[in-house]
Amino acid sequence: MLCRCMSRPTPALLGEAHCILAYLHHTLDLGICYMSGHSHSELHTFTDLDWATRRSASGNTVQWQGCTIEWASTQQTSVALSSCKAEIMAASEAAKSTSNYRKLFEELGFATLNPTTIYMDNKAAIDLAYNPEHHHRTKHITRRHFFIRELVEDQSITVPYIPSADNIADFFTKILSNKDFFRLRDIIMNIA
Repeated sequence: MLCRCMSRPTPALLGEAHCILAYLHHTLDLGICYMSGHSHSELHTFTDLDWATRRSASGNTVQWQGCTIEWASTQQTSVALSSCKAEIMAASEAAKSTSNYRKLFEELGFATLNPTTIYMDNKAAIDLAYNPEHHHRTKHITRRHFFIRELVEDQSITVPYIPSADNIADFFTKILSNKDFFRLRDIIMNIA
């Protein structure tokens, strides 16, 4: 978030940067923990979005064997006219990463026969991912954002609902309370 404001620094932003540096100083020994033999051997993706700003902030994380192997937090390139459109845009970006990892694991000999799960917390976007018909409410959504729909039709992914409180991609999209921040950080970094 601070990087977006580097061209116009203010004293308040400098104070925020000091808080970040203090956090980093106190957590020098903290890092992502990778363990083998985890009970979740499948590939899972979590995607979320914060529609509170003009250009929505989308975030996703990809996990394999319970360990985070990719994460992203980006500002969407176009203005979404609805939260459903913004969520489907974020989900399609996450689906691209998921599809690439499926292909990589296939080449490495870890072929996954089961569909990969992409968890979302927006029921309208989930319905849109499963519905191959075009409606008058979705005609403004660009075709490239329906990549997730193609993967659902190919049965290479499924898109179940997950409550917002359990969606770990929430970590990458909005400001969280201390309790939620540390809870989600520990899940993402695989800290027991």
